[in-house]
Amino acid sequence: MSLSPPGRRCAAAIALTAVALLALTTVAPGVDAQRQQRRADGVRVEIDDFAFKPKTVRIRRGTKVVFVNRDRAPHTATRRGSFDTGRLRKGEAAAVRFKRRGTFGYICTIHPFMRGKIVVR
Repeated sequence: MSLSPPGRRCAAAIALTAVALLALTTVAPGVDAQRQQRRADGVRVEIDDFAFKPKTVRIRRGTKVVFVNRDRAPHTATRRGSFDTGRLRKGEAAAVRFKRRGTFGYICTIHPFMRGKIVVR
């Protein structure tokens, strides 16, 4: 059986749609796994040149944020009444898991001009 040109275009469109749907169903589980792995491994905030980098981090509830000091000077990441990494020397790191939604501004208690923000959805 031979298809007319419009029939071939229709068959091609159906085939492309099927391939696209297959690709979506194949990719989606990997994306979810990557998100779950990111929550488990954490999001990094580098402390470098007397600044938190990135300055603002947006995460999902349950995600861990790892603060890593790259400066020669000691630093903290502190939100009074919420979290405190303690004094971090060069090369040291501390992790904080955010279990509540909200916006959490924080500072370095040694250098209060250093400010950052965690936005938890």
